[in-house]
Amino acid sequence: MLSSARPFSGRKAILAAAAAASLLVTAGCSDSGSDDASGDSDVITIGFALSQSGNMAPFDVEPGNAAMLRIKEINDDGGVDGKQIKTVTKDVRSDPDTVGTAATELVADGIDLLVTPCDFDLSAPGAAVAQAASVPSVSICAGDPKMADTTTLGDYVFSANAGSDVEGATGAAWADAQGWSSAYLLQDESIEYTKSAGRYFEAEFEELGGEVVGNDAFPGGDNVNISSQVSRIKGLATKPDFIYVASWNPGGATAIRQLREGGIDVPIVGPAALDGQVLLDIVGDSASDVYYTGFACYVYCTGADSAELDAFVTDYQAEYDSEPASSYALLGYTMVSAIANALEGADSLDGADVKAALESAGPVSTPIGEVQYFSETCHKIIDMPLSVVEVDQGAMKFVGQQQVDGIPDIGDENACAS
Repeated sequence: MLSSARPFSGRKAILAAAAAASLLVTAGCSDSGSDDASGDSDVITIGFALSQSGNMAPFDVEPGNAAMLRIKEINDDGGVDGKQIKTVTKDVRSDPDTVGTAATELVADGIDLLVTPCDFDLSAPGAAVAQAASVPSVSICAGDPKMADTTTLGDYVFSANAGSDVEGATGAAWADAQGWSSAYLLQDESIEYTKSAGRYFEAEFEELGGEVVGNDAFPGGDNVNISSQVSRIKGLATKPDFIYVASWNPGGATAIRQLREGGIDVPIVGPAALDGQVLLDIVGDSASDVYYTGFACYVYCTGADSAELDAFVTDYQAEYDSEPASSYALLGYTMVSAIANALEGADSLDGADVKAALESAGPVSTPIGEVQYFSETCHKIIDMPLSVVEVDQGAMKFVGQQQVDGIPDIGDENACAS
C-alpha cells in the first residue's frame, strides 16, 4: 500500500527525480546494516530504500525485515544460481525527497535492483531515478495500480503487491457473495491507494449487479472526524446492506470506530490496509461485523490452518524477537522469492536482462500458494487469493479466501485490467 508524508506531486516531480539520476547526492540518508555494492559478478546487490521512521514505518519495517529473512534463507541455501544476495539499505524516513536521494546514491553504488517503499506516492521519486538509469525497481508493497503501469513511471518499475484495484474488486465480489445488493462508499481521499480502492470496489460491485446508494469522502490521515458523514448515512431513508470504507490505518480504523459510536450497525468492509493489531486497538473490544480483504491470516487472527504460514511466523519471530503485526510482512518475504525465482533465469545482471527475467518468470511458491507475479504488460500480481478477515468483539478471525477472475476496466488505462 500506502501513505507518504505528503502526496507525490505528479509528472513534473517525476521528471525532476529522473533528471537527478545522473547526480550523486550525498545528504539526507543513513546506511543501516548494509554491504557495499561492489560490482562483483558473483553477487546480486539489492538496494533497499525503505522507511525505518515516519508514518510509513508501520508498512515498511516488517516487510523489509521479512525480505531480509528470506534473503538469509536463500543465501544459506546456496544463493541464486550460485550467487549470494547482498543488500545496501537506507532509511528514507517516509519522505519522498529522501527516497529520490537514496535511490540516486544506491544506483550510483552499482546496485542490480532497487526496492522502494510500500506506497506509490512515496516510491515514485525513487522509481523514476531507477527508471532513468535502466535499473529495475520493485515497490515492496505499493497498492496503487499506477505502480504497475509501464507508462506512468516506466517499464523498469514493478510492485510486489496485488494492488488496490484487486483489493477493491475482491471486497465487492465477497460482499456480492453474501447476497448484499446495496452499498455506501466512504472514501478516504488522502492517498492514491485509497482512491483507487474505492473506484475499483464501486466498478466491480456495480458490474456484479449491486448498487452504490451513497458516496461520501473524508480527508483521512491522523485526525479523522467523520461526524458529518455519519449524520448523512443515518439520514438515509433506507439503510445500505453494508458500508465500504476505502481507507488505511490509523485513519480507517478511527472512521470505523466513529461509525459504530454513531449508532451505525450495518456491516463494514474495507481493503488490506485495515489489517493489523492497530485496527483492534482503535476500534475497541465491542466492534463486530467489520471485514477486510488482507493477504493472510496469522498471529492475531484465528481460524486459518496453514503450516506454511505458521513456519513463516516462527522463523520471523526467531529472527526479530517478535511476531509480525500485520500480513504486510508476508509481502516482503514473497517479493524476495519472486525476485530470486526470476533471476534464476536471467541472462545476466544487466538491467534489461533483469527486467526481462522479472516479466517472463513463472509462478512462485509462497506460504499462501503459487502466485504469478509479473508479466510484460502488468508489473504486479493479479491472481493473489485474498483472505477475508472478520473483526468480532475485539478479535479477528479468518472467514475464507476470495479471488477475482479479473480487474474491471474503469477507463483509467490500467494495463492489468481485464
